[in-house]
Amino acid sequence: MSAMNLKEGTRRLALLLGAVGAIVGGFASYAELQSILRQRESHNKYEQLTASDVVKHERKCRLTGMMSGCSNDPYAAIAKPISSPQADSTTGSSSGRDLPPGYTEEPINAKSSSTGGAVLDWSKSIPIPSVVMNDGIKAINWSHDYEVQSIETEDGQTLYPTPAPAAWLYLLTALFPILGFFVPWGAIRAIGWVGAGFFGGIE
Repeated sequence: MSAMNLKEGTRRLALLLGAVGAIVGGFASYAELQSILRQRESHNKYEQLTASDVVKHERKCRLTGMMSGCSNDPYAAIAKPISSPQADSTTGSSSGRDLPPGYTEEPINAKSSSTGGAVLDWSKSIPIPSVVMNDGIKAINWSHDYEVQSIETEDGQTLYPTPAPAAWLYLLTALFPILGFFVPWGAIRAIGWVGAGFFGGIE
């Protein structure tokens, strides 16, 4: 094999693999762009619903104990945060009611009393969801301090807090086809340059 043939063969192979890499990079760029757009859509929709009058009003119902215009949740009017109930030191159950109004059936944590019994701590328990069925919102899931944890929509989606895509992700996506070309092209050219030292005659 002559040095000229090796040089030309290396150049053509580099171009061929570069073209293949650019095509693969184009597909990767499209897939990544779709993922970024879905993330942006999820972020925008969650932020829009969280800032809606329905969510603001329901949160006000929970925090103030309003009864008029609140959801049909039976605990909505009495679900404002309350202090931890007095617990029985031996059974761990609160006096008169095991479950503070508006909270799930299990406390986040339990403390041991000096007598060995469990003292339930409801201070960070999760409130029951608000079922609103209004403005596209089916239910609002709250954190222990009545911040929105997630939103269930009437079309069956569950939206969670999602950060907005960073601007540099769009630039990186656009660079995929370019990188897909130059990475294999540069690698083959480098191999050909090294091979020139063995066969000679190639600058």
